[in-house]
Amino acid sequence: MTQTPQSAEALPHDPDSRSTSFQAVQGEREHYSGETLLVSAYAVVWLVLLAWVVSVWRKQRTLDSRLYDLERELDKASARRDQKNQA
Repeated sequence: MTQTPQSAEALPHDPDSRSTSFQAVQGEREHYSGETLLVSAYAVVWLVLLAWVVSVWRKQRTLDSRLYDLERELDKASARRDQKNQA
């Protein structure tokens, strides 16, 4: 159910009668300050970015190890082929 305004001042019909300056809301204080939220948001972004970089770094180490093993196996196979060709 929607509430209807009690007075004519609640809904100004003239756009020029609306306030163009900031007016603080009267009542309960904010639960968190803007600075706290901003710092928290940046901290979360940096932590996610750091976790992603560490993840990529670990995957790259694994790929480097597998590539090294593959190159070593290819070198062994090439050496065996060369020994067979010379014999």
